[in-house]
Amino acid sequence: MFLRDWRFWLGTAISILFLGILGYQVDLGKFRQSLQQANYWYVFPAIVLYFIAVYFRSVRWRYLLSPIAFLPVARLYPVVLTGYLANNILPVRLGEIVRSYYLSRRDNVPASTALASVAVERIYDGLTLVLFAMIAAPVLLMLGQFSGYGSEFGANQMLVASTITGIFVAGLVVLTVLAKSSADGTLVEWFLQMVPQTRGRNQIRSLVHGFIQGLAALNEPGKHLALLAFSLPVWLVEGSMYVLVGYSFGLDEFFPSLWVILLAALLLTATSNLVTSLPSAIGGIGPFELVAQQTLVAMGVDATVAAAYSLFLHIGALWLPVNLAGLAHLLASNVSMKQLTAATTASSDTGIAPAGEVSVNTSVRAEDT
Repeated sequence: MFLRDWRFWLGTAISILFLGILGYQVDLGKFRQSLQQANYWYVFPAIVLYFIAVYFRSVRWRYLLSPIAFLPVARLYPVVLTGYLANNILPVRLGEIVRSYYLSRRDNVPASTALASVAVERIYDGLTLVLFAMIAAPVLLMLGQFSGYGSEFGANQMLVASTITGIFVAGLVVLTVLAKSSADGTLVEWFLQMVPQTRGRNQIRSLVHGFIQGLAALNEPGKHLALLAFSLPVWLVEGSMYVLVGYSFGLDEFFPSLWVILLAALLLTATSNLVTSLPSAIGGIGPFELVAQQTLVAMGVDATVAAAYSLFLHIGALWLPVNLAGLAHLLASNVSMKQLTAATTASSDTGIAPAGEVSVNTSVRAEDT
């Protein structure tokens, strides 16, 4: 199925291109030596931290879904893992649709409602990461950590940060306007006026209403602050993981103090994840490694050591464990990823939502709590 999808091949080409650029900059002998000499005992607690970060994601998702249905974190956690697995093997972040469909299949939450909540998640992920970069980069610049890059480096960073911030803020504004429009439905009806009178018109109306219903967490200012508060532990815990893996590869030797290491981890977490928020390479492989390596090189880390660290961090600590956990859940639940991807690919290609789009189940079976 994947081999016939042009998006798969585009994502693969992007990964190969970025990994090729990365490989061009490294000494292969030194690269191999860095991997062999790394202290992998730090990796085990780092992976535990990553799964804790996934727990905080599930807590945040429960808050987003709470106006629609009360679902315990234990119920949402494996759905998040399944979404990660799908994102890591499917092109253009189709894992977000897989996660939404899987939730609708398990708990009868409308798929378009779940997808809207995931969109809010992504907006707040981006804003939190931009906040990290805006805190860490200026301090590191003042401390002389980018001393080899001159004043143009700071100006370029500000330009890139401003552009990225504008994109996420614009997305948040659009979703907030849609959330507030649910009060009287005028915006939905205006949109539907542009839709031809067909048999699918009522289904489109249901999809749009369901999507706006999933934005309910944005209809009050206080809820925006709550979402930011829920997003901070997600990325602070994941950033702590970056620090531990950094110690595995001796990155602490390139920084003068623990505080600088922590700031560098904040910036690294921001840059490497912001680049993978774009629907390009499958699983973000390639762009993540190159941007992470370049961020570390800008802060004085050896290019080859930075490449070895970035590749292992992404593949060995971020990509492989969560994929195995997601796969284990699907096997234990007797759910086929092929079925999920087939259903969600069909719905994304046709614009028609999968089954489970009409009613919302606000109760959970006792054994699921």
